[in-house]
Amino acid sequence: MSENKIHIQNLFPTPLMRVESFLSDAEISPLVAQVKKHNKTRNSRSNKLSHSLPIRAQENPLFANISDKAAPYLRDFGFLLFGENLEWTVKEMWTNVLSHQGHQTLHSHANSFISGVLYLSDSHDSAKTVFHKSMGGQEFVFSNTHADSQITPYNADRWVAKEASKGDLLLYPSHLLHAVPANLGQERISLALNALPNRLKSWDYEVKFSHD
Repeated sequence: MSENKIHIQNLFPTPLMRVESFLSDAEISPLVAQVKKHNKTRNSRSNKLSHSLPIRAQENPLFANISDKAAPYLRDFGFLLFGENLEWTVKEMWTNVLSHQGHQTLHSHANSFISGVLYLSDSHDSAKTVFHKSMGGQEFVFSNTHADSQITPYNADRWVAKEASKGDLLLYPSHLLHAVPANLGQERISLALNALPNRLKSWDYEVKFSHD
């Protein structure tokens, strides 16, 4: 008896791009020095997490270099989201310092379409960025999660960016929920960014985004 052919389709997957060694150690060093000087704003939910104020890339030469280098990756990632090579602009960037035992609560980024995190230091395994499946819906939810069950891409509630390391850039849809668990290791330094396309079109309308 011949075996039937089985076809599994990945329906409507969510993309995430990791750019290995996006920045070199020589490019990271002045950024870390800047972070040490300017990260003054304490996070409202964790006093062991501090941020710099969000600014436009053009206001800081180091940020401007990152924005320029990220442009082709934003274009390619944007193609996955919208099916077209659009012009993308990094509208804001800021840095984060997570001390020992600090954490970042679950959140998403409003008013942007692509967000990113650039690792300016290595992260302890406990403090890898965790991405979560969206919560909500009105239907009942049943799960089969126990010691003998397997986690697959189709039943998982979260995904951990285990491979991301110093110098790497992660790009993801801004609506994607993410968090950083309690940091059990050394100080963790990162840079975050939000980006917008120049416009979006849908048959009978067009929305243009201003970056002035």
